[in-house]
Amino acid sequence: MKTASKWVLLTIAGAIMVYMGGFILIDEKLKGISGLLIGVGSVLAVLGVGNMVYSLWLNKPQNKVKNDEKVRMSKIEANDERKIRIREKAGWKTNIVNFYILMALTVVFSLMGVDQTVVTVLCGVFIFQIFLGIFLFNYYAKRM
Repeated sequence: MKTASKWVLLTIAGAIMVYMGGFILIDEKLKGISGLLIGVGSVLAVLGVGNMVYSLWLNKPQNKVKNDEKVRMSKIEANDERKIRIREKAGWKTNIVNFYILMALTVVFSLMGVDQTVVTVLCGVFIFQIFLGIFLFNYYAKRM
């Protein structure tokens, strides 16, 4: 299946979801599902249209030679060791900052007297992040 036809199908599916959410599921009981369908459908439709236009633009004859060179250069840049290390370091620092923000948010919410389920969910995410870090460290230690 061609790339453009995939995006056409995605656009059609998104439009159908928006139509269903806006005009078919209008009952008050289905308001949440209707909003969800409109949101997801609009995202899919915009994603499909944008990628369809982009793929059609890439296939123009005057852009073909330029784009082949751009694709080759982007592959070289994506696999550049320096950039890989920079991305890894940026991801690590982002994880550390998110870890401390989540910890502070959990403490603040517990001191404010927010509902226990909210604090419990935040603690669960906090613990999940710790175990995921340990798991990934062990996984990559064996792999590399």
